[in-house]
Amino acid sequence: MEGTEKMVSYVKYEHELETEYREKLAEAKRKSDVKNVFVEFIIKLLKKIEPSLPLSLMENIRFDEKEFKYEFMGELENLVNEIGKESDLKAIINRMYETAMHRYKKIEHDENIDYFRLNSTKK
Repeated sequence: MEGTEKMVSYVKYEHELETEYREKLAEAKRKSDVKNVFVEFIIKLLKKIEPSLPLSLMENIRFDEKEFKYEFMGELENLVNEIGKESDLKAIINRMYETAMHRYKKIEHDENIDYFRLNSTKK
């Protein structure tokens, strides 16, 4: 097959982090905790791929509070795009994001139910 590029796979790293990641998300009590766990584990993943990655780049992950969307900025965006070109990195990050989003929505749902319960008992 001429012209096909080799894809690098980082699934091994994903599997190394997966159990701890899911446990930390399950322990998250607030939506901000979910975001912090997501950021922490994205950086852990990237450090496995690129050990020289400075921890200060955690600040280059931004969230849209309303829709819980993430984006990489600056140097981190460049790194993710570079590594992601010929690898499964972006797919792994998206899977990690999906897992975090489910936990985020569960906490949000529980908060809404608690809010309505509190209001209904005040009558």
